[in-house]
Amino acid sequence: MHFNIPATEEQIDKLGGRFVVYHVYLDGFLYCKMRYSDMYKLDEELRRVFGDCLPPFPPKYYLSMTETMADERRLLLEHYLQKVGANSSISTYDIFCMFLIKMQQETFKIPIQNCVLEILLPDGHEVRADIQSSDPAERVLEIVFCKMELPRQVMGYFSLFLVEGISGGQYSVLKKLAPFELPYVSLKSMNNEQCVIMIRKSYFDPEIDRTVMGSSCGLNLLYLQAVSDMEMGCWKPTNEQLEKLRLLQETGQKKEFLEVAQQVKHYGYMQAEACICDHPVPNSPAVVRVGYEEINCCTKLLSNQAEETSFEISKVRCWSVRLLGTSTGNPSEEDGIKLELRFEYCYGNDTWKWITIHTHQAFLLSTFMYQVGAEHAAKNLEMNSEMQIEMPDVQIKKKQSFFQYMKTDKARPILTRIKSAVRRSKEDNVFEGIEDKDL
Repeated sequence: MHFNIPATEEQIDKLGGRFVVYHVYLDGFLYCKMRYSDMYKLDEELRRVFGDCLPPFPPKYYLSMTETMADERRLLLEHYLQKVGANSSISTYDIFCMFLIKMQQETFKIPIQNCVLEILLPDGHEVRADIQSSDPAERVLEIVFCKMELPRQVMGYFSLFLVEGISGGQYSVLKKLAPFELPYVSLKSMNNEQCVIMIRKSYFDPEIDRTVMGSSCGLNLLYLQAVSDMEMGCWKPTNEQLEKLRLLQETGQKKEFLEVAQQVKHYGYMQAEACICDHPVPNSPAVVRVGYEEINCCTKLLSNQAEETSFEISKVRCWSVRLLGTSTGNPSEEDGIKLELRFEYCYGNDTWKWITIHTHQAFLLSTFMYQVGAEHAAKNLEMNSEMQIEMPDVQIKKKQSFFQYMKTDKARPILTRIKSAVRRSKEDNVFEGIEDKDL
């Protein structure tokens, strides 16, 4: 999760007093607006439980703040939310989640009511879910799985995404919804009829496909997404592979289709929209894909030739998302802010270089990279164990899926260690990623 506070606004209360409202963004989109007093009360409640585990909270000022002091407080509050959000023990705690739910509801003034939310499947069909407007994404996903008769054991492999339809029936993934996020409110807040909520797989490790394909409903969801990704050009089979895939698609052989698809280059990768990369030369038009083992960057050179570069995940030391420009509060290119993703890459012999990608999907790419890092950390921990892994109050047999275990409450200490690798740069509005040594 990437919290930032790029803007504030001044308002007047009923008694004529002035106060500041902070615009809190989550993964690049406005999530809520809140006052300093709101966050102060949250910190008090959390501190009773977590004590010194919490980062420092900016102090109160009893006199009027200068412009410099006000901006310093904004940055300190932003840093506070980032630190809390990076600690899984705190960010999954009920007090924190309920606070964010309340803030999102109050910001967009959508009353609690029964409603129908249409969840898009990758093939364009919809599932109508009867929910409450106050249901978080985690709860909505459970309702959808129940309606589709999907087994709960595969639910952890899928998530809800906010997507935007584009021409030709294709779509662009905007963000992955956080478990506490209210899908109904987030969708309404976009004020864009082209935006919908979609269910997609949320993992990158191709070995997990075997587990999901063990369920007929899970197999069907993977098949629908694979067909959709192929039609959108996210991965491109050879002519021979395409011929096999079309035949299997026509005959409805879903499992066999996926088995062939798994052999196709870039299968299972998440592809971003066209962007600009500074590799191999500055301002190179590029298509970027994130996979389990690599960040694939296909750039178009001045000679109109394409050059493909594979940046191995294991050689990425850290990364950051930066907001460039000034704005009234909406981090979009139309409003003056541009985003860039930077990652530090090792070319060998201890030679490191920063690679920069300019894209409005920078936060999304960062989310994907974090997911890949978490999966590698989980697999490394599993591989280092022999027949079983012993932890306080739990034993995990080797036959049990460690990925499933990582979704449970008892795995929070592990996730906390993973997320503790997330560090913030000293530069304003920069979010650092996982360092290779921590994986």
